[in-house]
Amino acid sequence: MEILDKPLLKALINEDIPFYEVMNMFNIKTTILFNIPPRVLGFVYLSRRGYYHLLLNGSVNYETQCKVFIHEIVHITEDMPKLAYRIGLDMQHTYMEQAADEVADMFYNIR
Repeated sequence: MEILDKPLLKALINEDIPFYEVMNMFNIKTTILFNIPPRVLGFVYLSRRGYYHLLLNGSVNYETQCKVFIHEIVHITEDMPKLAYRIGLDMQHTYMEQAADEVADMFYNIR
């Protein structure tokens, strides 16, 4: 898939740059939340200052957090530059969400 050629995902796959440095290079701040409902696995938004805030549910298992992380990275690399991205509920059946899930599953399974 061509998404694996994106610089952000390449840097994560190669593992030759520490994770926190990759996140800083791409202005991504990752936070684990423990006070959100279990059905909300994570989300991302772009702040006014140009930082991507990637939030993950800390109440789910590590494997799920990893898949959700990659899912949200797909939104940062693919969707947010092209669309007026918004946070919505019950969007899991949209093409955008299903495509991000497919990439996350594929990416996580090749690891």
